This record gives sequence, structure tokens and C-alpha cells, in this order.
Amino acid sequence: MMFCGCCNWLVPQTRPDLQQATNMLSRYMANPGPEHVEAARHVLHYLVGHTDLGITYHGSDEVLNQGYPHANRVIAMVDSDLGGCLDTNKSTTGYIIMLNGGPLVWKSRRQTTVAEATTEAEMKALAASCHELDWVRDAMVELGFQQGCIRIYEDNAGTVFLAHGQKETAKSANFKRSQTYVEDKVNAGEVWVDKVPTDVNIADIFTKSVEPGHKFIGLRDIAVGKAPYLYVSPEVERILANA
Repeated sequence: MMFCGCCNWLVPQTRPDLQQATNMLSRYMANPGPEHVEAARHVLHYLVGHTDLGITYHGSDEVLNQGYPHANRVIAMVDSDLGGCLDTNKSTTGYIIMLNGGPLVWKSRRQTTVAEATTEAEMKALAASCHELDWVRDAMVELGFQQGCIRIYEDNAGTVFLAHGQKETAKSANFKRSQTYVEDKVNAGEVWVDKVPTDVNIADIFTKSVEPGHKFIGLRDIAVGKAPYLYVSPEVERILANA
């Protein structure tokens, strides 16, 4: 479908809110059915109704200094569904990397292997975001902005525990390599995985259809920088208080 081609050009430029929908439609470009055409029409209606939506790097001191200074420091949000692809039962990785209140990198991609549990799918997504952060960190350093330890939002408690080496189960053997990679990053002080509520995890809109509509709009507006917001978890507040 030519419409998918147009969306695949638009999404990496200025419209992260269309990433998940475009990703889903692109899977059926070779042989679309009536339901896919209807879904594409729905996306087109949405796009026509939000032609003025773009990316804003607000740089608000009130937001960027909340908790600790975030100016010129990247923050990542990562999420995954479980078996969201009905044809293959594969999960979808979604992540977004923010800088100064706006999106820097975002991605929604079907995982290459089938995950047997939510924690496995989430850990694979977390490892993928860490790979992307390696490149982003190097780019920021070349621009003269040292990053230190990068915070990653993650809404699955089991994944957070595994990333920090606080939990080990027989089932985690299925994704031991991804876990070890992330754990090494945490132990090296390059990233810190922060448990956050699903309602404030922006990456949720990159893995599935988010309902109700007002929840999607709220997360979307934060993702594009339209609504400045920075979540500071109780764990971060505790660490700051003891620093």
C-alpha cells in the first residue's frame, strides 16, 4: 500500500505517534485484506485530524530540574507486549529515547523469536534499548555532553529485578544472554533501570493499541514534547534524599 510507504517516510521524521500503527500495517503490505485497508483508513483520518502535530524540545527548567538536572541528558523508556502478533505469536519491542523533553530515537519492531513470558519479552526489549543507547551515548559525548548513568523506564517488576541481579529463576534461562548483557550495563554504571507505572511509560504506545483514547493522547503528548512531564519514581527520590 502506497499509504504505508508514506507513513514509513513520515514516522522517522516527526511523527512517533504513528510508529506502532505503521509498523503493524507494514506487515501486510504484500497481501492486505479488507481489515487492513480499514485500519489504514483509520490512521489516515487520524493523520488528517492532527496535521499540526510535531516534535517539541521544550527545555522547561521546571521539568528538566525535577528530581535532578536532566538538561542535555537522555532518558529511555522501554516496553513490550506479549505475543501481540496474532499470526506469529511474537512480541513487539518498543522504546523511545528522550532529550530535553522531546524524542530523540524511537522504534517499534516485532521480535525475532517467540517469548514464552512477559518478563522474557520485556528483557529482550530492554536489551534492544541498551544497544541503541550505546550509539546515542557516543553521539552525545562527541557533541560535548557527558551522560553518566542513563535512566531507563521499565514497567515490569520482574525485568527490573533481573536487570539489577536481584532475582533469578529457572525460566530466566531462556533469555540469559539478554539478561546478562543488561546486567553488565547496570553493573558498569552505564544504565539504571527504574520501575515506573504503566500509565506513565510512554513506550506503551509503541507496542500496542492503547485504550481508552485519552490515555493514548496523554502519552502521545508527552512523547512528542507537547506536554512537558518527567516522572520521578519513589526509588529515585529515596536515592536523591540519601545522596
